[in-house]
Amino acid sequence: MTTLIVTRKRSPIVSSPYFSTSTKLTTTTMVKTKDSNVNKKDNDSQSKKLKREQIKIEYEEEEEEKEKEKKKRTEKKGNKKRKVKNEKEAKEEEEEEEEEEEEEENEENEEKVIEDIKIKTHIGGVSLAKIHWKEVWDKIKIMRSENLAPVDTLGAESFDIGHIEPIEKRFHILVGCLLSSQTKDATTHAAVTRLKEYGLTVDKMLAIDTNKLETLLHPVSFYKRKAIYLKKIAEILKNKYNGDVPPTFKEIGELPGIGPKMTNLIVQIAWGRVEGIAVDVHMHRISNRLGWVKTKTPEETMKDLESWLPKESWGEVNHLLVGFGQTICSPVNPKCRNCLINNLCPVGITEMNSLKKKENKRIKKK
Repeated sequence: MTTLIVTRKRSPIVSSPYFSTSTKLTTTTMVKTKDSNVNKKDNDSQSKKLKREQIKIEYEEEEEEKEKEKKKRTEKKGNKKRKVKNEKEAKEEEEEEEEEEEEEENEENEEKVIEDIKIKTHIGGVSLAKIHWKEVWDKIKIMRSENLAPVDTLGAESFDIGHIEPIEKRFHILVGCLLSSQTKDATTHAAVTRLKEYGLTVDKMLAIDTNKLETLLHPVSFYKRKAIYLKKIAEILKNKYNGDVPPTFKEIGELPGIGPKMTNLIVQIAWGRVEGIAVDVHMHRISNRLGWVKTKTPEETMKDLESWLPKESWGEVNHLLVGFGQTICSPVNPKCRNCLINNLCPVGITEMNSLKKKENKRIKKK
């Protein structure tokens, strides 16, 4: 009975300080149970939190590991590229060094060639070309015989036509030489042909209108000036020499527009005498290229050649060298490879040496 009474009265006296010990214990047990449940929940929450943090740490570590691997691969790839680049640079440096060595060797060879040229073209201060001029001469004659040049058919000699009177023939030769200055042979020949068709005589040239004469001369170089010279020459020949060309070098050289080269040609072709060497710009160029002379003007070349070339060769040398210049020894890109004197001519020696070096380079590349 007593127990039943305690149980019924437990609730009203819970808040009282006078409740029994057994009731107090029961309440304490309930509180502890509740705290235990709360703690259990806290522990579960804490465990989950720790687990999440652990997962996060593992994920971050995994990502960090992946990043490291990626970095390693990138570095490896970069190292490979650098290695390839370094190998390429090393190869290029090696090639550059080889090229530099080759250039140095070429420079040394070129210096040696230049020195060889000096030795080959001069002995005791005398040009080798002068010493062996006859060999050069004979070989040029061979080449000239194998190659027809414009001067052979259209040069000053073509104005010497046999079926006209000598006085008229000499005038044709003089006019042809006057027009030929700084003009191509074909252009000069065409102009002389037009004049002949009109009537190339002293009287006709005196009577012709200047404008008409200019039309006949065009496109000869300086045709307006040459038209004036031609009319003045016709007047001098008519009044002073009975319409004929004077016979002496001095008298011909005094005519308007007639220089030393033309005078020598006129004396030689019109009168059949050789009093000097006819040197134009083409012959001046070739004589210097061959090493026969070292001059600055055609007049200087004429004097130099006349000082050592035998007189029996004076009449032929102009026609020989001018034709050689038109066929083989051109001003630009001379045909040294096909030239028979490329072992004596300074330009020929240099050119052949250059061709040999190019051929050696081509063989090395293969």
